[in-house]
Amino acid sequence: MFLSYLLIMKQRKRFEWIIILIVISIITSWLCWRNHKNHADQPRINLYLHEQDRIIALELEEYIKGTVAAEMPASFEIEALKAQAVCARTYAMKKIINHTVYPQGADLSDDTSTCQAFISYKDFAPTNPDRADLIKRITEAVESTRGEVLIYNSQLIDALYCSTCGGRTESSEAVWGGEIEYLQSVTCNDCIESSHYREETEVKNEMITQLVGDKSSTLKIKIISKTPSGRAQIISINGKNIEATVMRQKLNLPSTWLNFLTSTRNTVIITRGYGHGVGLCQYGANGMAKRGKDYHQILKKYYQGISFYKLDY
Repeated sequence: MFLSYLLIMKQRKRFEWIIILIVISIITSWLCWRNHKNHADQPRINLYLHEQDRIIALELEEYIKGTVAAEMPASFEIEALKAQAVCARTYAMKKIINHTVYPQGADLSDDTSTCQAFISYKDFAPTNPDRADLIKRITEAVESTRGEVLIYNSQLIDALYCSTCGGRTESSEAVWGGEIEYLQSVTCNDCIESSHYREETEVKNEMITQLVGDKSSTLKIKIISKTPSGRAQIISINGKNIEATVMRQKLNLPSTWLNFLTSTRNTVIITRGYGHGVGLCQYGANGMAKRGKDYHQILKKYYQGISFYKLDY
């Protein structure tokens, strides 16, 4: 009976992999066909440049190079850059498979509010004396991971990432209310070198009280609830509640991992980390790479239970 069960589970797992491979093959074939390319060639995508309000067509891996250049310091360790390349590729393919809508019918966008950042090599640090070496590093990271993506339960993952987690990443459930098995909170001891690991911002009390429609300069502030990782959720300002995400946006704070030191006129807001804190911590990835960890080890830390698959193009 037990052997039969194992056989059934093995066949089911194999079937799931076949399904995801078929789906990915269809997407890559469509990208090639749509741009009048042979399937043996690299797929191409249409990218919407939101500031220029126009579309450019480019090969998928060239897009990944531009995304890595825009999203992670090129001076980072090569294994961290590889991890970023795999994240960027997975994120992009997930958007395409989900038929995410972008202006002018584009496949992807360089608007970070809806997709990933992008910069061409032409525009990348043109006055930097180390430009050639930095481009070489990015190119190596992308080409050495060519076609590699992250899979969980036979599906591409939502490969979210942030600059600095501040010591512990956040779960997707704590940020967006929906649990995703591979996006769980994990301890990170490798991002301490980031300038965003711990920051202080001094703000006038009136700016804080105005967030809840109070014009008083007297401030009584208290964190009402926190996420399991320690980030603020609900904050009381003079008896009125506000979401920490709203405060972060209105005051342009690095994160919602907050503490407050109040005085008569001003308040010092102490923050840890930069970004939503979910998924890959970029500075943490660099710290792990400095300790000798490869990009597979890095990605398995920040995305629980994932596996790797290499697209054939």
